[in-house]
Amino acid sequence: MVERTALLGRYTAEKRLSAPTSPTARNVSAEPTIIDATDWAPSAWDELAVRSPIGEAFQSHAWGELKRGLGWRPLRYVVEAGGRRVAAFYVQERPLSRRLPGPLRGLKIHYAPRGPVLLEATPQAAQAALQALRTIAQARRAVTLTVDPSWEEGGSLAGTLGPEGFRVARREIQVSRTAMVIPLQPTDEAQHALLGDSTARNINKARRAGVTTERVDLTDGDTREEALAEFFEMHAATGRREDFLVRDRAYELEQWRLLGGSGVASLWFASVAGRRRNGVLLLHCGRILVSYAAGAPDDADLHGTRANHLLQWEIMRWAAGSGFTGYDLGGVDTQSIVGLPHDETHPLWNLYQFKRSFGARPVLRVRAHEFAPRATLGAAWRLARRLR
Repeated sequence: MVERTALLGRYTAEKRLSAPTSPTARNVSAEPTIIDATDWAPSAWDELAVRSPIGEAFQSHAWGELKRGLGWRPLRYVVEAGGRRVAAFYVQERPLSRRLPGPLRGLKIHYAPRGPVLLEATPQAAQAALQALRTIAQARRAVTLTVDPSWEEGGSLAGTLGPEGFRVARREIQVSRTAMVIPLQPTDEAQHALLGDSTARNINKARRAGVTTERVDLTDGDTREEALAEFFEMHAATGRREDFLVRDRAYELEQWRLLGGSGVASLWFASVAGRRRNGVLLLHCGRILVSYAAGAPDDADLHGTRANHLLQWEIMRWAAGSGFTGYDLGGVDTQSIVGLPHDETHPLWNLYQFKRSFGARPVLRVRAHEFAPRATLGAAWRLARRLR
């Protein structure tokens, strides 16, 4: 292990490290190989981690650099098996606090946000990626490694986590584990067929009310700053009305700026009589477009104008024409109210029904999982977290 630790600490994009055999390695066509891609150009990294068919915006180069400013070190890797690339992921690394007990000093914690990203949607690729993650965590002296991939609960990909040594994490990371994904259609007629009757009427009502939509170019610095500042005010106002957490203004603007500037996010507005009435910030995750943040000012009157209905329709049609196959309208649960709604007693039932009215299919994602390379230290770390 000493040799592997030293190697992982210094090897470049051209150097490789083979992962050790695990109990399920016999199911993988070839022993996985790890390639250090930490120093790759941002565009080259994003081409795999974000723009591959099931890529993730939270695995983007920009997101890793954002977290660097919060004390995390981004480490990027590509996994090969059978002579081809099967996965990519970036790991956030942070040393444990020096104030913790002696045995924990010098150790680190690892987190792969929405990772790993599979370049092949197969259990074999998932196994290879998880084996690589375990190898890196062991070699870099991580006391715990947490992953929360966007894999469907109960699916074949999620089924690889347990056999590869990952257990359900004590704490959930994402605000929501659900998704509402609209299948995007090649024609307006086919897309319209998925709409509920009232939704179709509301889209037409918005048009009659003079609602217009626009997509802001977030790669243009001048246009971006003004638009993001206005969107933040909408988002903050909605947070106050609906009682959800809105982060510090500087942080929110910085993350949106970085994601938009690298082409990983886009911003849309709906306007009435020349005034922007609501907005949506979208993440580009492979072939899925994801609603990440939304907002409207207190006087938006979205019920009267139905501006949000037309905005969502225009986003869907743009996304279909841009090569996306699905549009995720976002979650319909929280960490305290877990799971998909089943009836009107659920607090988010109306939100669920609104998203279903666009033809969205509900999806429940797997919970966050963690791996402890050293069981004793992992238990000590979990105890220390409870005592803090």
